[in-house]
Amino acid sequence: MFNKFLLFVAAILCIASIGRAQSDIQPCSTDEHYRQLLVKYPQLAEYERQFEEQLGRRLAERTTAASDTTTYDIPLVLHVVHDYGTENLNDTDLYAAAAYWAEVYMKLNDDTALVIPTFVPYIGNPRIRLHLATIDPNGKPTKGITRFNSYLTAAASDLAKFNDWPQNKYINIWFISAFGADAAGAAAYAYLPFSAAFQPNYDGIICLSSYANYSKTIPHELGHVLNLSHTWGNSNNPGVACGGTDNVDDTPPTKGHNPTGCVAASLYDTACATGYTKTYLSVLSGLMDSVVNYPDTANAENIMDYTYCSRMFTKGQAARMRTALTSTTASRNNLYAPSNLAATGALAPMPDLPPVADFIVNRGTGIVTDSRSYFLTPNCGSNFVFRNASWNDTLSSVAWTFSNDATTPASASMTTVPNQFTVPGWVSVSLIANSNAGSDTITNARAVYSADTAIVGGMGYTQKFASVSDISNWPMFNFYNNQFKWEFYTGAGVDDNTCIRYRSYDSSDRNLGNALGDHDDIYTPAFNLADASDHLYLNFSTSAKYTHYNLSGGTTYVYDSLEIDASTNGGRSWGKIGGLGGNNLANGGISNLEYKANSASTWVSRSLNVPVSYRTAQTFFRLRYRPGNVGNDMYFDNFHFDGFPADVRDAMAASPNAVSVFPNPASTGFNMVFRTGIDGVVNYTIKDLTGKVVYQASKVFAAGSMQQEFVPRTATPAAGMYFVTVSVDGVNTTNKLVIY
Repeated sequence: MFNKFLLFVAAILCIASIGRAQSDIQPCSTDEHYRQLLVKYPQLAEYERQFEEQLGRRLAERTTAASDTTTYDIPLVLHVVHDYGTENLNDTDLYAAAAYWAEVYMKLNDDTALVIPTFVPYIGNPRIRLHLATIDPNGKPTKGITRFNSYLTAAASDLAKFNDWPQNKYINIWFISAFGADAAGAAAYAYLPFSAAFQPNYDGIICLSSYANYSKTIPHELGHVLNLSHTWGNSNNPGVACGGTDNVDDTPPTKGHNPTGCVAASLYDTACATGYTKTYLSVLSGLMDSVVNYPDTANAENIMDYTYCSRMFTKGQAARMRTALTSTTASRNNLYAPSNLAATGALAPMPDLPPVADFIVNRGTGIVTDSRSYFLTPNCGSNFVFRNASWNDTLSSVAWTFSNDATTPASASMTTVPNQFTVPGWVSVSLIANSNAGSDTITNARAVYSADTAIVGGMGYTQKFASVSDISNWPMFNFYNNQFKWEFYTGAGVDDNTCIRYRSYDSSDRNLGNALGDHDDIYTPAFNLADASDHLYLNFSTSAKYTHYNLSGGTTYVYDSLEIDASTNGGRSWGKIGGLGGNNLANGGISNLEYKANSASTWVSRSLNVPVSYRTAQTFFRLRYRPGNVGNDMYFDNFHFDGFPADVRDAMAASPNAVSVFPNPASTGFNMVFRTGIDGVVNYTIKDLTGKVVYQASKVFAAGSMQQEFVPRTATPAAGMYFVTVSVDGVNTTNKLVIY
């Protein structure tokens, strides 16, 4: 039976889940995923029909034979896909949960004593013993639990099913934090045997970590793995109408119940089963052998219903599961084979294994804008906090060591260690985890970055990314250690053949997971922008494309985005100053091959206004890239500060009499950029479409200089089209302007 902690969690989730269910949230997405698979593989419908026909014959043979008392042993493996949040379930709770699932499949769960009298005679015993495997696919000892750090835990789908073990040897169960759009609102889903045969890598159960031991969610999904449907049939619309069937005779017809708990209206629902009987024919003669009068009440306590009053399987369901288990479809019959039980260690006692050392970096005290911080200056007033996340055994002690003249160079803390580092650069952190069974060490030579407070430049600074050494103080973080990452690149550039790029192209053809949800950062060194002029722009150039997949609805959504943030307090907090996304970022359109920015015409000049609040004596910038599901590579070059936007500077360089008006269209006023003449006098006039002058002014600037003048919204009183004319040394230049 699960421990008191899980009972408490279950009680809390019971309240939350029932409330959510009343808002049309369905606990199980198995049927929906079957429909999606059917669209991809239409032949699956015929395969299902043949499988059910075969299963029906074998079920008839089994039920007319001598009583089947065989107990089947099945190995399980639990995969925790996490990002070090609450979804990273601890070993103890997982062991307790697995022990409880095992009780259910041997009819040892105490709550069968609460089944209403009507269904007591029909309580079935699957006689299936569930065991955590003690030998992994490589023949090494295991406790039947794996862990994988991934952003996909927060928007999970089949692509989050990492580290799958052979499905003909183990039943794989994955735990995640939240589902993505394909299963939004679900608690879990699984594939029935005939579906799993089409995609064995996805065979198994994927479940919210918060439902690991709530209302028999995993026993419910294991029912699907062993070919049970929902009691109302294979739709995901319980409570709608009678008529569906689960092909099990002793589960009376029902419309099914959305989560209600154990209330009388569900327990004694007779809406669909009044007068419910089944006629059986003799196997030998084909003539009527018997008529069974089954209960006229829906079996709302059935584990395959949605009531959250799950207490039992029926005898018919037990027989159906056992029949599916002995079928060759999806290799279910190999799970309990003696050779497989030996190979997986299913019947062996749990081994005493050394721990797996692990840690995570969390935000310390101070202003919190990111949940984790990997970049701080020593004098920022905040700490890096290193949290022990070791697992696989009960720890007896740990030993931390830190580089870079850490304020705490060594520690034996079993929980967290707050730390600062006086030497700038990458920080190496080692953690040794000890237990009675041995020890394990993890070392991360680039755990965090202690930022240098030294100023590298200000207005006029340019970084062309000419060599790796030029950006040794521009740390790049690949948080999930995958193929989607920032990197120095030789082979493209605006003025030369070097730049940095974000590699968003998926060379695995999505076999290693969707990029959507990932993010990676580059941090700049410190800049002194306190003496910047009235206008300060962060200018840079980019070149990017996206790839094309046939998505649902025929629509391609480009999710890649580049966000630029700034910090004035040594990395304690960050504020967004701008960014690019979608087709605006992917200026080159589509390329189904990995994109190379090897032409000058593919580059686009970009500019972001640096707000006055970020023009300090020590300002850092962060380039945060979020790849999407159809991304391709993005190239970045010529990072520099200027008093004018990059495209304006380019336009002014191209023509001595050029006048730039931006933004255009405008809503809160606009800027004019022009070059002054001999006497420095500049006249400008704004007219509406009728030719009426709505604003005019004359100013004197330094002769022969480039100037920027802001015109407030009040100069253009109404939305519409205007003409802006700037006169320098008798030469008039007119631009169209749209105000909205």
